[in-house]
Amino acid sequence: MTTEAKFHKLKTETASAGKFAVVGVLATLTHAAVAAGLLESGALPPLAANLCGYLVAFWVSFGGHYFWSFAHLRQEGTAVKSIVRFLIVSVSGFLLNTAILSLWLKLTPWSELMGLLFSIAIVPALTFMAARLWAFSHHPAES
Repeated sequence: MTTEAKFHKLKTETASAGKFAVVGVLATLTHAAVAAGLLESGALPPLAANLCGYLVAFWVSFGGHYFWSFAHLRQEGTAVKSIVRFLIVSVSGFLLNTAILSLWLKLTPWSELMGLLFSIAIVPALTFMAARLWAFSHHPAES
């Protein structure tokens, strides 16, 4: 690989990571707004409102990543495979975040907020890698 090709690849991957972060923030705000709206209106109890917020945010996140963050990886006929894979990544990230926070709360004397920030800091990097390397990456041999 030439130096120019390496630079182009680095530039593309860096842009993808930045776009991933922007989409993640938008999805998080969507999750919070939908869940809070349903909860505050009295339409749903907290856990159901949170689930609805997550489901709406999932589509914001998937659409943003599929059409923007990882558009350079998109191939014809891979949308359904990407949806399924990203759902697995997304749910796994949510479960990992919950597990890390739970362990923090049980095993450390440090603040709950610190644990929340720690779990939030760890999971997006892992989610980015899983999304980039698996959920949105479709090699011809995988078809």
